[in-house]
Amino acid sequence: MVSSPAVSLQPAALQQTDSPARNRQLLNHKWASLLAVCATLAAIEIPARLVLHYQPSFVLKCLDWALTVIFSIDVILRAQQAGWFADGDPNPSHRYSPAWFLVDFLAVLPFQWIPAPAGFELFRLFKLSRVGQMMHHWRQTAVHIANILRLAFFMYWLALLAHCIACGWLALRGLAPEFDRTTHYVRAIYYSVTTLATVGYGDITPAPNSNAQMLYAMALMILGAGVYGYVIANIASILANIDPAKVRYREMVEKLTAFMRYRSIPPHLQQRILDYNAYLWEKRLGYDESAAISGLPPSLRAEITLYLNREVIEKVPMFKGADEEFIRAVALEMKPVIFTPDDFIMRAGEPGAEMYFISRGTVEIVSADGKTVFATLKAGDFFGEMALLFNQRRTASARATDYCDLYMLEKGTFDNILARFPDFASHIHEVAGKRQEKKKDGNG
Repeated sequence: MVSSPAVSLQPAALQQTDSPARNRQLLNHKWASLLAVCATLAAIEIPARLVLHYQPSFVLKCLDWALTVIFSIDVILRAQQAGWFADGDPNPSHRYSPAWFLVDFLAVLPFQWIPAPAGFELFRLFKLSRVGQMMHHWRQTAVHIANILRLAFFMYWLALLAHCIACGWLALRGLAPEFDRTTHYVRAIYYSVTTLATVGYGDITPAPNSNAQMLYAMALMILGAGVYGYVIANIASILANIDPAKVRYREMVEKLTAFMRYRSIPPHLQQRILDYNAYLWEKRLGYDESAAISGLPPSLRAEITLYLNREVIEKVPMFKGADEEFIRAVALEMKPVIFTPDDFIMRAGEPGAEMYFISRGTVEIVSADGKTVFATLKAGDFFGEMALLFNQRRTASARATDYCDLYMLEKGTFDNILARFPDFASHIHEVAGKRQEKKKDGNG
């Protein structure tokens, strides 16, 4: 018997969750989130301070210096990643263009504390361009929630736009002595939101009273119409694409129904076909598992299959003691198949050419006539393993009692795997031979 070290069937991708690359990626996400929060705070506080003319508190002063420090660190980190401080060619994967450096550098300068014309503090808002860059990256990496992120990011930019428009309106109109700063801002944000939403005005109508204010108001009305159209179009698009799998499923069912009517398929067969597709939708959202992972590299495909089926593979006696490469080779060649209720998976007397692993469902091992039930197998069980090694006919039939998700391993494929592992092949034949002898002795 071949002895092998104990093998962990946990996929390598799951074993290495604390790898340096993953930790570095996590730190980058946290740093990007911190920059986004800082840039947002600057975009809210600086325009409000410029138009409302309030003196920053101690907390706001500390915040401003904190922004200077954080933005400075960001410039240094980006320059370091681009290879500015190292000999040799810059790193092409972290290219830091002069334009981006200028944007980041202007956002760093503390114009509030150095002699500069009024309004230069708004250069801090240049850092919002980095937020847009981060959002684009997040949408590309989080494809499964891309529509949700799209809507969330739009609401983020719309809120910032409304705030900046309100501050611009206050800058044009000035502050009236009869209202305090809070009232001024609330009335301005009210005007901004009603204009962007194109819903008209209620009891507060801050009519423009100068040419600059009229031009500003007209520009806002045009912008509001564009925002309204953009919102309607995007919400319609998001709702239409929020569940593409269901859309494809419905299209497929419609095509099947049209085909069955055209070919006059009997009603009972039509119902079985529709039930089968309904099961696929309920359990797999209509996706073919093999097609879904077929485009992945063989090693990653084996990791996924092994993750899904490691408990089943561990239970097969003849696979005991196998090394990791053998187990991975078996996992890679396992093919998912589905059987509907009362389907015969194999019949007594047929040549044995496959073994099966049960992922979901129940299978009965029955006599040739189907009247006697020898055993009932459930998820995690397997059957037909002797067919992989011995050219013998099936001694019993296997029947699905409900919808069954199985993984199939073919004899020809398994023979090819054994040819790659000749040492372990002798061990498998020895174990299988002992099991066959026990069955004969039991029958005798």
